[in-house]
Amino acid sequence: MEKAKESLTALVSCFSRGYHVSRSSQPVFNDFLANALLTEEEKQLIASNWANAIAFFDPEKSTTLNSFDEKLDWVMNTRNIPQLVSRARYAEDGLMAAIKRGVRQYVVLGAGFDTFALRQGDFPDDFTIFEVDHPATQAFKRNRLKEQGIEIPANVKFVPVDFKHDSLQSELKNSGFNEKRLAYFSLLGVVMYLEKKDFYRLLSTVSDMSESGSSFVFDYLDDTAFNDQLASKKLTQMRYITAQTGEPMITGFDPFELDRELQDYNMLVYENLAPANIDEMYFAGREDGLRAFDHFHFAHLVVHK
Repeated sequence: MEKAKESLTALVSCFSRGYHVSRSSQPVFNDFLANALLTEEEKQLIASNWANAIAFFDPEKSTTLNSFDEKLDWVMNTRNIPQLVSRARYAEDGLMAAIKRGVRQYVVLGAGFDTFALRQGDFPDDFTIFEVDHPATQAFKRNRLKEQGIEIPANVKFVPVDFKHDSLQSELKNSGFNEKRLAYFSLLGVVMYLEKKDFYRLLSTVSDMSESGSSFVFDYLDDTAFNDQLASKKLTQMRYITAQTGEPMITGFDPFELDRELQDYNMLVYENLAPANIDEMYFAGREDGLRAFDHFHFAHLVVHK
């Protein structure tokens, strides 16, 4: 599995969504195609790595849980799945509402192995999906779809963008994005790895190229996640792991100051969910131990200019 880092991240996220569907009787997010995008070798390797990680997350659990399946299940349900499935559910629920109010352009930023384009329902004929990602990751995904015999729907546009060198606005426009029509953008699992200046630059670009009323949905860490006295043990462990892989989490926001921080980018905060809100929306009453992660928030911004 000698693959680019971007591809490995996409594979792990895809594995987690597929694992959740295959193991849960009531999936929070039903990504029924995720497993079809991975090879058996990839599934086995990712599962082994996660199950073995229990010794790092909770040494006591690693001795009291005996079987491989028990260890994998505990790690996935407490350290991985809740954030991945709830943020995906939030983004797609918001998209469904946006389509009802007339949005016909969906831009998936950092798409990875996202499968919405393959699961999409019966939408209007002029509905278009733009998958934006690093050229290497996107080429890997397109090749995998071909290998698995999965047909790409006609309304899907792949937009390879290297954000260090390419213009998102130009590349989207060249792919048919209409700046005069409403659009819905999602950016999941990315913001905490960006410098604030780079995130603000992205927001400015999205605002410049979007019609007023367009949406931008993302997840983010609050600023206490970077305070060693206030951060939860789980989050501290996550920061350590991502740093070891060469992709450290570096950016957080004060949820109560988000409106003020965005005032120069023609964006208004339509919704800003705290962990308690996310827990109530997606995990209330569950008996499988899934709970919203501390420090992670979901935000829905609206272009206003």
